[in-house]
Amino acid sequence: MTVRSKLLAGFGVAISALLLPGLFAADRLSELQNLAVEGRARHADALLSLGRMQAALAELDRYERSFVATADENLGRSATDALSTILREHQRMVDSPYEGTITALGPVVDDLSRLSHGLEQLMNADRIADATAAFALMEQGLAAAERTMDAITDSINTAAQNDLVRAEALSASSRRGTLIGTALGLLIALAVATWASTTLTQPLRRLGRAMAKVADGDFEPPANLPAGRKDEIGELTTSFQVMSHRLADLNRMKAEFIGVASHELKTPINSIHGYAELIQEEYGDTAPEEYRRMVDGIAEQARVVVRLVDRLMDLSRLETGSYRMQWEQVHVEDLVTGLLRGFEVLARQRSVTLTSRVDESAPKVVCMDLDLMRDEVLGNLVANALRHTPKGGRVEIEACGAPDGVAFLVTDSGPGIPEGERDLIFRKYYRGDPGSTGSGLGLAIARETVQLHGGTVSFEDAPSGSGARFRVVLPQTDGGTPPAGPADPWALTLPPRPSRKRQPVG
Repeated sequence: MTVRSKLLAGFGVAISALLLPGLFAADRLSELQNLAVEGRARHADALLSLGRMQAALAELDRYERSFVATADENLGRSATDALSTILREHQRMVDSPYEGTITALGPVVDDLSRLSHGLEQLMNADRIADATAAFALMEQGLAAAERTMDAITDSINTAAQNDLVRAEALSASSRRGTLIGTALGLLIALAVATWASTTLTQPLRRLGRAMAKVADGDFEPPANLPAGRKDEIGELTTSFQVMSHRLADLNRMKAEFIGVASHELKTPINSIHGYAELIQEEYGDTAPEEYRRMVDGIAEQARVVVRLVDRLMDLSRLETGSYRMQWEQVHVEDLVTGLLRGFEVLARQRSVTLTSRVDESAPKVVCMDLDLMRDEVLGNLVANALRHTPKGGRVEIEACGAPDGVAFLVTDSGPGIPEGERDLIFRKYYRGDPGSTGSGLGLAIARETVQLHGGTVSFEDAPSGSGARFRVVLPQTDGGTPPAGPADPWALTLPPRPSRKRQPVG
């Protein structure tokens, strides 16, 4: 299922969950509207018909009474018209939904019709006495009809009240159902949104972290990448893994090439340096001044190239994991004191105060490769600090305890490192000062070396607020066991490096 299909399905479920309460509320409101409109019209028609019947009943009483008293035929016809109105409205009510309510009115209306016709026949026969007696009976029928109509009015009012109660109950039920449905719809929509967010963002977040590691030079993709997904994210992950493996191959081949090329370059460069020294020894002061300067320049540049080649070889071996570490137990105080003595002359030349301090919390002994840690890490950091500290400044070398290890601090009072360059200083070939003669490999080699020791190196502002401080943290292992550095499946097997003492360089 593609990401697009998942999103469309999630949106469909969320929209349906939010739409259903609205449809339910619309249906309830429609029913409520029908109840209000139809009920009002039904009750109004019934009451209107009942009112006409009551009015016609009063006219029938008046006309019949006058007809008996005066024997006026016009009054008789008016009484007949009033009776016709009663019968017509009664039939309309019978055809209405109130048929069951007005059942009792039927016999009363029939009696009135029978009495009215009998009274009319008596009056037409000029039987006044019998007509008067018949009218007395008719008055009883009129009274019965009046009582029945009053009862019907009460029944209609009760039905209207019941409709009102039903409408209120329907309204409350609709409101309650709408609120519950809306709440459930929101919960479902929230659950769908959470599911979609989790399904999409978590693998993308893992993939983003893996890409960040590749950007930092770690080309080994983690095992928790969503490569098995059958969607665009799975395809992207598979492509990323292929790219990472190819980058790892290229990085390995690059490191091998740099190592081989650097090794091959050392022979001609050493030859050039040797010939330059031979010329200096053989001709000495007899050579012209201009020639001596050129030979000195050749020798100096040869030494610079040799140092650069050595650094490239070291970096290549460190990156491929083929650098053979010479682990030994090193006394922390001796290491710090040796650094101080090794850079005292350079510090005096630059008019910089160089001090050292070993805190009581620092362990006595640490397992490390002494040459690497002294020359390529701490020596490089001290040389950089001396180079960037102005005359009259201070550089301090400090060792103190750290959680499960030891921390070496190199602090200077120089200008510090700008904010925009702090994430770049450990990159290979990066030089903060474009005019510097350095190779830009010192801090990169230092980081690789510290990582091989299982430690970390970081930068922070000096406590004084002016200057820089580099912190190197190494683990303290039990029994002098070397810490495990980062494994490299492409590690080369090279012969052990010869024991040599390196000169600290910038």
